[in-house]
Amino acid sequence: MFLLVTFAVLVVITLYWLRFQTWSNQVYSKSQMVVLLVMLAVLAFAHRADRELLRGDVPTLIAIAADVSLSMGTLPDPRTASGTGTRLERVQQTLSRVIAELDASTIPVMIGVTAFTSKSETILAWDDNLPQVLEAIEYVLTTGLLTEPGSDLGVALKGVTPLFEILPEAYRDQEQNMFLIVVSDGEQTVEEEDFAAALGELRALGVRIISLHVGIQEIPEGLPVYDDAGNFIGFDEVGGQIYSVPDPEIMSLLAGDGPDMGIFAKAESPDAAETIIDFVGVPTSTATFGPLYLSVVLLMWALSQAALIRFA
Repeated sequence: MFLLVTFAVLVVITLYWLRFQTWSNQVYSKSQMVVLLVMLAVLAFAHRADRELLRGDVPTLIAIAADVSLSMGTLPDPRTASGTGTRLERVQQTLSRVIAELDASTIPVMIGVTAFTSKSETILAWDDNLPQVLEAIEYVLTTGLLTEPGSDLGVALKGVTPLFEILPEAYRDQEQNMFLIVVSDGEQTVEEEDFAAALGELRALGVRIISLHVGIQEIPEGLPVYDDAGNFIGFDEVGGQIYSVPDPEIMSLLAGDGPDMGIFAKAESPDAAETIIDFVGVPTSTATFGPLYLSVVLLMWALSQAALIRFA
């Protein structure tokens, strides 16, 4: 929207200068171009200043715990469900949209990323460089990233808890916005005995959990096998089974009983990213403009109209 408004102002001002030059039969003046560039610079400065004025001091904190077990590499038969992508790819698409909206936010946001199977590893500690976070989501998170097999949601919770514990005291206020996005198909092959304790510890810290479940229950999904020509020839057998069965129930348990605890979202849902953004409550710069920016736009519009009337 910022670029659109800037472009509109540029068009109006350019039309004015062109018409003025045509009617006055003057040689195009370099000073007029300087004036135009200065006006655009003021517009850009006003937009940036507004964003700085709207930003707060304490960031919204969002940790992401992503399942990178083999089951996240499953997909439906590509001959009948072309373009669906693997479970991990579907999640990455949703998270990419979320991070794009967060990057346009008018309040500061910090994100940390962990990956888990039957163990958990920190991929990226708290970082406010959201393009870098997006790169980690898109290119670092892959099935097989961690050599330990299996999948354990209890390990995921225990692995991400230290991210919140190392925060400065001011950030650990329970009234601050702290969120955890748990990404998984819910299929557990290993069960952590301290799952409930780890979940309780996060809730005690004031962390609200966004349970981002992925997996299609109506259509079988498996690990694809391709021939040398890249043609799909079937699904691989892993642990004595061909198809992976997602489990939404355990993921619903993570979300809790209401918005004070968390929410449940499906990665396959077209509005999954919007659901997450709404829950986090982060206003984006595309949704509104600040008073300084609007004032400059209105002033430029008034000056342009006055100039057109004067020389028309």
